[in-house]
Amino acid sequence: MKRDLVVFYIYRIVSRLYFHLPVLFFHFYRVDMGLGRIIVLLAVYGLITTVTANLSSRLHHRLSLKQMVALGEILKAIGLALVILGTRIGGTEFWTVMAGQVIGGTGFSLAISADGSLLRTITQASGNELFNQIQSRSQSRMFIATLVAGCVGSILYDYEAHWPFYASLGATIAASAAILFIKAEEAPVVAGAMAKTDGLAAIGLDGSQRFWMNFYSISRAYTLGPFVGFLPFYFIQLQVDPFLFGSVLGLFSVGAFLAALYANTFLKYFGLPALMVATVASMLGSMLLFGFSEWLSVRGIDYFVTGLVAVALLGVGSGGVRPLTMANINLGRLKAEHRPRVLSRMERNFGVFNGVLLAAGGALLERNGFSAVMLCLALSYLSMMALLQVSRKQETEEWMSSRP
Repeated sequence: MKRDLVVFYIYRIVSRLYFHLPVLFFHFYRVDMGLGRIIVLLAVYGLITTVTANLSSRLHHRLSLKQMVALGEILKAIGLALVILGTRIGGTEFWTVMAGQVIGGTGFSLAISADGSLLRTITQASGNELFNQIQSRSQSRMFIATLVAGCVGSILYDYEAHWPFYASLGATIAASAAILFIKAEEAPVVAGAMAKTDGLAAIGLDGSQRFWMNFYSISRAYTLGPFVGFLPFYFIQLQVDPFLFGSVLGLFSVGAFLAALYANTFLKYFGLPALMVATVASMLGSMLLFGFSEWLSVRGIDYFVTGLVAVALLGVGSGGVRPLTMANINLGRLKAEHRPRVLSRMERNFGVFNGVLLAAGGALLERNGFSAVMLCLALSYLSMMALLQVSRKQETEEWMSSRP
């Protein structure tokens, strides 16, 4: 088992070496893809991961879990190859890039939905404690891998536009090869167990747990959506050098990593309500700083400085979302076979919210500009949090009154 865990660690770290991610928007913009088409391409990737969320359960009778993960990584590599092909110097081919986004999104969905079950297979002899421990440790290392790869990718991009994409392509191929060295064999019963549960109501979720599921999906969309789709546009307007571009956006990963690292310490000393306030306030503070950046510049605060602080705050908010959710949702109250379904639903809902947010924000960005987008995001996020609180109270009261 120890050897398999080492290989699994290597896989997760290598698979998150997204050298191209911080410069993806920037690259599309530089090859004259057009703002509207860029937003469509980014939104399609997120929506495809949602549509194909159940693909692993349909393939489990034909492929083992490690084979599904490897296949997912290969599809990601094919997607990257098509993006490279569609953004060649001297011309762009939108539909080639679109095909790359669809295939890459499908691969990402397949890999991420199967690797958790594979880890559970590896650790099944040691129970949930080891599983949760490996999940937590590998998540922190994935943050670091993404951060380092983003910084390196921005340096590579300064030399040649496609080098970060080649590096990411190589990492996905290496990840697909690594996962096949795992020896643990499995009978993929998790997907079958999930399929037998018709709806979340039958699981026994109360209003509070539903609230935290929605909080997770919505909050992740309001952090990752702007990070991928809108913030690059802000720094493009400031004409940030490509060499610094990835490093600037890397502040998001730094903020997220630090927030996730110290979330449990914060909880210990200040409690859950304080962490909730800090997380939401960081996200809203970031959106408002971006929204009022022009007003602040008139009063002597440089756009670039405002952007740096706002990116870091958004990262802090993003890093706090998962620890806050997991501390409140109390999956231990559910049967073991129901927990993966809850987590899967949260990720699917995130994909939907993220796609809708990118599409709506992209349309607003073209017509009204960046500041309007960020102010609308702040207002809509605050409104959705208020609606969730009201719905939470009502559902909890109804659930309690229905109990014998």
